Amino acid sequence: MTRVDRIELTYELAFQTPFHCGTGLRAGLIDRAVVRDTIGYLYVPGSSIKGALRMHCEGLSRLYEQADEDMQAGIDSPHDTKKALWGMGNRITMVTRIFGSQHHPGRLFFDDARQSEENQRQYDSRERGGKGKYRRLQTDLYTQVRLDRPTRTAVPGALYTSEFGTRDIVFQGNIIGWLECTPREDLPKKPTYSLLLLLAGLHALERLGGNRSTGKGKCRCNITHLLINGEPCTEEQWKSWLDHLDVLSSYPLFAENLEEV
Repeated sequence: MTRVDRIELTYELAFQTPFHCGTGLRAGLIDRAVVRDTIGYLYVPGSSIKGALRMHCEGLSRLYEQADEDMQAGIDSPHDTKKALWGMGNRITMVTRIFGSQHHPGRLFFDDARQSEENQRQYDSRERGGKGKYRRLQTDLYTQVRLDRPTRTAVPGALYTSEFGTRDIVFQGNIIGWLECTPREDLPKKPTYSLLLLLAGLHALERLGGNRSTGKGKCRCNITHLLINGEPCTEEQWKSWLDHLDVLSSYPLFAENLEEV
């Protein structure tokens, strides 16, 4: 039996190393610029968070769900058209219920993670009209060189400049919407399988943005507020659920009886 929950989740994203959430465009002499809002403050796009979170949830799903070939087809990349066609008519996975697919649109919305007004004030000057005067301190510039992978040597004349957000910047983000799945009756507040997987994915989130292989984008994600159908869920409660992630392995047993959206 499925249940539709209204989810309102707030989290903090704190970067421990420089990070790059790029625009894909040049900005003056900078070859790889980072994204900023309309008044010049850095933010992390919701699409970047959703993509990284999906990757972690897919890994956890494969670990706990021990899916068969049909279930595996449903959690492959949403951009792989061929595999998406193979997945038509298969059972809906936990990952699909959270993030959607070509056949089953997701109903959770991942907002951009932005700096709080308090954090933005650290870039202000006490001078008149000094609001945001030191916004440039949000970023550092790194000069890099493109490597030739077969020879593992630097490509001549291929220097480029990248912009990175500085470490210790903290962002706040929201995940809001509806999540339909079957509940676990044996856990406090009866969370659904998909909500368990979503919380575990957020807890496992450790890197975001570009240049992750070089140590950039290391972060820590802390859930600060969780409402389920308008009722608050305490940190003690949802953290206790993470001690029982092994229950995710029983999802395929219930998937046969889940009603499709």
